[in-house]
Amino acid sequence: MKKVLVVEDHHDTSFLLCRLLKTEGYEVEHAIDGMVGLSSASSAPPDLIVTDIHMPRMDGIEMIRRIRGSEFISGTPIIVMSAYGKRVIDDALNAGADGFVEKPIDLETFLETVRSKLAIA
Repeated sequence: MKKVLVVEDHHDTSFLLCRLLKTEGYEVEHAIDGMVGLSSASSAPPDLIVTDIHMPRMDGIEMIRRIRGSEFISGTPIIVMSAYGKRVIDDALNAGADGFVEKPIDLETFLETVRSKLAIA
């Protein structure tokens, strides 16, 4: 069973995504911000990370940079979610993200992106 780490500080969004991924048969872990996400990914590496950008304590961009600099989890695929447009997409991709899903999230597009990243993981 593939494991997905969802890093999202908004309760409703994280609940929806975690429930959707579990329904699709994935093992799911949730982290409330980039700091907790980095710690979770380091201690129990997931097959995929799905992260928001704007979060307290450590944002998604900084978390991505640290993951890409880590010896053990640097190859983990990362999908970024954001409603902030092209500049944020470019920043995330430059930091090392592998994919992007715009908010508000279209669930079918989200699942297609997850499946495609896990297929090459």
